Amino acid sequence: MPPKKAAKKHAGPHDEKKHQAKDLRRAYEHLGRVQTLQRLLKDGGEDVALLVALAQEESAGGKAKDVADLLRAAEHLGFAALADAQESAARLSESVEAALKEEFDHLLEKADEHWVPEEAHAAIASIYRGARRGAEQAVKHGSWRKAMELMRCAEALGHVHLRAPEGAKKVVAPGKLRELDAS
Repeated sequence: MPPKKAAKKHAGPHDEKKHQAKDLRRAYEHLGRVQTLQRLLKDGGEDVALLVALAQEESAGGKAKDVADLLRAAEHLGFAALADAQESAARLSESVEAALKEEFDHLLEKADEHWVPEEAHAAIASIYRGARRGAEQAVKHGSWRKAMELMRCAEALGHVHLRAPEGAKKVVAPGKLRELDAS
């Protein structure tokens, strides 16, 4: 029998600055992809723009993890809108469909695990519910690309812990995007 591998050593204490930097980098990268997607979207870009606007609001408060997850959700939502027009009519092999179904179920489980509806911002809750419904409908129609993107959107939104403050103004999607570091 081969020897057992040594256990991984603990990296040490939690380094908040390192995590903050990683989340800022993730947010920057997601924003770049979302901006490119928005130029391609003809329809269905309203929710993407709303998520970007919420992310920009949150970036002012220094909530880099929520910003990155909002932008990740926006990216997946944008790809889902594009997948609508790009969906292939070709039949998938059983092994590919089984792998997709397994990942879909895993993402569904993760989304359910993290989602706290009574704590969610109303706009995020609406997009989350729409993404979940849309993903399930897409699976029924065999539109796996769209289904996976919508479920990844819902899973990303499950990680966002953003609540609208009492008496908050309604967020209006901006016409032009600001850079994250300028907010």
